[in-house]
Amino acid sequence: MATNGYFAHGYSASQRALGGAGTALTEDALVSTINPAGLVWVGNRIDVNFSVFAPVRDYTTFARGENANIGIISIDPATVKSDNDLFYIPGFAFSRRIDDFSSWGIAVYGNGGMNTEYQGNTAQFGQGFGLGPLSFATQCNGTLGGGTPVAGRADPIGFCGGATNKSAAAVDLIQLFIAPSYSFKIGERTSIGISPLIAGQRFRADGLSAFKPFSNSPDKVTDNGYDISYGYGGRIGVLTGVIPGIGIGASYQTRIRMTELDEYAGLFAEQGDFDIPSSWNVGLSLHLSDNLRVALDYQRINFSEVASVGNPLDPNRFVNDCALPRLLNGIIPIVGSSDQSSACLGADKGPGFGWQDVQVYKLGVQYKFAAFKFRAGYSINDGQPIPSDEVLFNILAPAVIEKHYTAGLSYQYSKSIGFDLAAMYAPSNPVRGKNPLSNVEANLVQILAGGAAGGSPALDNAFDADPEDQDISLDMHQWEITLGFNYRF
Repeated sequence: MATNGYFAHGYSASQRALGGAGTALTEDALVSTINPAGLVWVGNRIDVNFSVFAPVRDYTTFARGENANIGIISIDPATVKSDNDLFYIPGFAFSRRIDDFSSWGIAVYGNGGMNTEYQGNTAQFGQGFGLGPLSFATQCNGTLGGGTPVAGRADPIGFCGGATNKSAAAVDLIQLFIAPSYSFKIGERTSIGISPLIAGQRFRADGLSAFKPFSNSPDKVTDNGYDISYGYGGRIGVLTGVIPGIGIGASYQTRIRMTELDEYAGLFAEQGDFDIPSSWNVGLSLHLSDNLRVALDYQRINFSEVASVGNPLDPNRFVNDCALPRLLNGIIPIVGSSDQSSACLGADKGPGFGWQDVQVYKLGVQYKFAAFKFRAGYSINDGQPIPSDEVLFNILAPAVIEKHYTAGLSYQYSKSIGFDLAAMYAPSNPVRGKNPLSNVEANLVQILAGGAAGGSPALDNAFDADPEDQDISLDMHQWEITLGFNYRF
């Protein structure tokens, strides 16, 4: 599970207690998760962490404006909390000296965070959509309409997903990394480290059946159980203490190329591609006294380079070149309509989550007293990854955290055995924006005329945000407790 998008704010107990800082501070073998150059300085040791992570997520939807016209989809007004809010996260690292100038090791750790399940609520489709007394509007069970029509409502053109037992909107993503590392000294104060990365991820989605008609692979959108993909990449880092009292570190992780999630080739852009984006970080550690350390880190995560994560929802393109032609094809023939569209889900340039790149600033303070080290930290993003105009799809992944407050301590019980404790609180940071598919200033006669004439129904700019659109608010706050054990040999 994670907090900076779906990247963790830290991977070891010490990093978690220092606000995620640690690129230039070598406290344990899990330093290799953010800077493999640090491994040569930590000696022979094993670190085991166990975290209890509690992200509390919900969304709130509001009514459309009183003068709203046609709506493709609007979610009925409600506040709905995700059912999944408690997770258990292990972490492990091993380090061993080869000689006085080099070490090797291995770390196992994870990312995640897109794990939500919204039971209940309903969605409205096709509001204001009809011909004379004939209305095509309907109301469907499920946050995103994946279920059957609400009792007493007809569904004349098949808006509802129709699932009888999977109307709850839900996604589940977990990523596991295995990182063998090698670190070596250059001179007495500088080191370089490399980590080949082997990654695996597991994903499933449920309750999204209403979006099947708007996909290039309708049977690969939802309710297909877990799918697994694998990939590889690498991390390289450098650490130096050439300036007395100051440590300087930097690290770069490549984009991790993953095999495609074939069972969700109709949901994710680029036919199920879900690579892990590149990231890089730099850090300082200030040795203000024998017992006092201050750690400062900067991290950048390039979410936008992965199409399935970074592609925005362009409402005009999605509706005009995908949704309306698919819907209207059952009413009148659409000249030039096709089963494949570059604007539909699953296409190379199809809709994604619209995440923007994230920059994170981290500060940690550590004070040593006898066998104890006391830690505190703070981190802040320059803006969480979800812009306000991308709230509709991000109901499924409300990664809206911006700040973390952290604290912790370690206790060296003996020369060989030590214990760690870290706590994190991330406060609420709601993001409210417009649902651009909830209202369009057009009438069905115009739409049908445009469709019959050939190509797109020609509603350019009709789906831009306006005051009549539905508002959606995404919210999350988090708690985490981490216990750690280390053994030196």
